[in-house]
Amino acid sequence: MMTEDSDSGTETAAQTAVLDSTEGSATDAGARGEGGDVSEGAARGVSRRKQESRRKLMAAARKLFVERGYHDTRPQDISREAGVGHGTFYLHFEDKLDCFIAFADEAAKELDEVLQSHLQGKGTLEEVVREVMLATVEYSAVNPGVLASALTDVSVLWKGDVGRKAPATRWAEGWTLILDQLKDVGQVSPDIDTRLAGYLIVGAIKQGGAYAQRDHLDLHVYIDSVTQLFVRALKIQ
Repeated sequence: MMTEDSDSGTETAAQTAVLDSTEGSATDAGARGEGGDVSEGAARGVSRRKQESRRKLMAAARKLFVERGYHDTRPQDISREAGVGHGTFYLHFEDKLDCFIAFADEAAKELDEVLQSHLQGKGTLEEVVREVMLATVEYSAVNPGVLASALTDVSVLWKGDVGRKAPATRWAEGWTLILDQLKDVGQVSPDIDTRLAGYLIVGAIKQGGAYAQRDHLDLHVYIDSVTQLFVRALKIQ
């Protein structure tokens, strides 16, 4: 994929070729043992450095995408914030969009873990909706701005095929699965288009959450109101 990165393809290729001396040349400098074979210990050291540099880049990307947004964040900004050479960015990511999707995937996995813990033992439509709202609020409180940023519509950023599902799509599909299961046990009206409902719910949570935060709504009132709204729309009357 290609995006609006300020680096030209030639510059990117050159930077990727040289990288940082701590990563790109580590195997040449000291990872080879007798006979030119890569020693197991040195190889593990290179792997650890690579993992550490990715961790730093992901943390920096998360911070900048939340603070500045996608368009005002450049790959070199992420590298600088992470404290690594700019070429190292391209060791881990194809371009800025690839980095953003990695950030969004990470946030989606984190949210899913919180959701799963909240949904254990919950069987009714009202219980499920309320717990999802609680989990979303809980995650957002610990990770301010992350969810709103991660749910950015990737199709707005790039018109081509990015090869992976955007977090918003994955979350909507998760809702579809939950609603289908609830429909099977008579909790959701049989005439509900669960796929459409899944996307509508994700959009409502994203926009409603932004409104609640901006206007400093009482979170318990917000959760109760959204839960009642969704239940009334979906439940068999």
